[in-house]
Amino acid sequence: MRIAILGFGTVGKGTYDIIKESGLSYIEVVKILRRSKSEGSIFTDNFGDIINDDSIDTIVECLGGLEPARTYIIEAMKKGKNVVTSNKLVLASCYDEFINLANEKNVYFLFEASVGGGVPIIENLFRIGFVDEVTGFKGIVNGTTNYILDKLTNSSAEYVDVLSDAQKFGYAEKDPSSDVDGDDAMYKSIILANVASKKSYSMDSFLKLGLRNISKADIDFFKYHNLVCKLIAEYDAAHSRILVMPELFNRNAIIANVPLNNNFIEVYCKTEGKLLFMGQGAGSYPTGHSVVQDLVRIEQNAVVPTLTTEKVYISYSDFSNRFYIKRKGCNGEFIDGMSENDLRSEDLLFAAKVNL
Repeated sequence: MRIAILGFGTVGKGTYDIIKESGLSYIEVVKILRRSKSEGSIFTDNFGDIINDDSIDTIVECLGGLEPARTYIIEAMKKGKNVVTSNKLVLASCYDEFINLANEKNVYFLFEASVGGGVPIIENLFRIGFVDEVTGFKGIVNGTTNYILDKLTNSSAEYVDVLSDAQKFGYAEKDPSSDVDGDDAMYKSIILANVASKKSYSMDSFLKLGLRNISKADIDFFKYHNLVCKLIAEYDAAHSRILVMPELFNRNAIIANVPLNNNFIEVYCKTEGKLLFMGQGAGSYPTGHSVVQDLVRIEQNAVVPTLTTEKVYISYSDFSNRFYIKRKGCNGEFIDGMSENDLRSEDLLFAAKVNL
């Protein structure tokens, strides 16, 4: 197998290092696309050097973002090259397009590393789908926000200080908006729901609430009531509902005690019941391992289910749960029930669903 890696940041470099250190001699890295190149090396800043090299059979896309990643993935598959990606934004945005093209060109298109870092959640959703039906999932799919909430809960630090630490340790980007506003979790939720349902969910009406306006006072209020806050991605197949928002759990619940930047996902199955997945949700080596696992699957000609792209639109009804809410100019309070319009209100600073 002769591969090219697009992007040499956290995931791209981790993938390269793992291939070199693991003794997988049948995987040869031929080219690496990055902004700067070195003469006579495998690095290039020209995608043409990769797409026009017929000896390269598989592209590993680790660029992130929508473009040029989308264009490069499409060009690669049109050339008959397999594609492995870790890019959740481009995958959630262009799922139909990629799956249909992969089926048309009879190439592999794998994306384990797009969700969960080193947690093999997508592979296991595939396996479950062979004999069972996924009825839903709930869990922590963003390690950055879990780190922030864990530190806020278990220290006296303020939000701004914890966010700064997360950026210093490489858990959060310089601009943390995608994490704290729930976008990253939204992309991952769409991908997981697509794989679980073998359909394609639209992001058009997605309902998400993030953590931007949470405060230490909110955290202390939760602790007083023996509650812990986590940013949760939730999918209900029966009602075609996908939701990302903070949720409050009893301090003794398993999910309330998931530490630092770990991910934790509960998958609900029709006959198997509840399955739990936990592990490093991000980072160079955890995510790189998922990329390399996909490469191994291609080399071994592993069976991959055919994914369809029947479009499904997300639906919401009124929520009967108890909520903690904080509106502009008001203190936080518990209330019973919220409508979709309530949760989308510009007056709402923060909301968390209570799970007891």
